[in-house]
Amino acid sequence: MERMGIKIATGFTLALLSFLGTVQAHAAAASIEARYACTNAQGFVVTRTADKALVQFDGKSYELQRKPSSIGVKYISATAALIVDGPSAVFVADDRFQLGTCLQTKRMASSR
Repeated sequence: MERMGIKIATGFTLALLSFLGTVQAHAAAASIEARYACTNAQGFVVTRTADKALVQFDGKSYELQRKPSSIGVKYISATAALIVDGPSAVFVADDRFQLGTCLQTKRMASSR
């Protein structure tokens, strides 16, 4: 009888671990979209996941990879960088001028 209880407990534990793995994989795939308005009357949209960000600015898209940072959350590519710190963001790119201070105006979760 005790052996049956162990088998049931093991089966339940395996099912729970499988479910949690599925939930974690789905959460990692979820993305957050945020719009930013900058002091020079320009703005951009950022779609972020756990490991990358897509910045859409002035009709152009920049795909950036997340990198470790002691200041906010940092994403970089060979030609652009984005640092998000709370409601503030700084975005610079080789082919763009300084946007000044940018503040989040809208945020929505999506699951792309």
